[in-house]
Amino acid sequence: MKRMVLFFMVSLMAGSLLAQKYAVIHSENILEALPEYTSAQEQISRLQEQYQQKLQAEFDALEDMFQQYQKDKQDLTAQQRRLREQQIIDRENEVKELREQYFGQEGTLAKTSEILFNPIRERMQEAIRYIAERYGYNLVLDIATGIGVVHYVPDIDISNLVIERLQAVR
Repeated sequence: MKRMVLFFMVSLMAGSLLAQKYAVIHSENILEALPEYTSAQEQISRLQEQYQQKLQAEFDALEDMFQQYQKDKQDLTAQQRRLREQQIIDRENEVKELREQYFGQEGTLAKTSEILFNPIRERMQEAIRYIAERYGYNLVLDIATGIGVVHYVPDIDISNLVIERLQAVR
């Protein structure tokens, strides 16, 4: 009798697992279909280019400072050499700090990216949630990264539905 009850419970659990509906999305394709995402990417690229140019100018000035020191080194006293070397080291540290300020994890570029992309991602997440609830999907996987997804049937890809929802909600 215990075996029959156990068999019945396992059958119910297996049946409920098989009844689950799954879907996949490709977030990169969805995002690329949104004009605001493309615009945000372009803004970030322009900002990155500006910062890169500023940093390059700073590195060039630092290199000039070092080259000038190398030329003048023979004519300097020991104290003057130490002073100029310290100035070069200080300037190098300033340039490194500037690079961190622009490109670091808490830098301007990261913060601007967060400001521009988070609302877009939130809209996409809301659209995915809406589609999943409307069509009864219990699990939606993102196949863009490919981590953990070995195979899927393209019929369960709901990316187009998400894109349609995002375009309809504008």
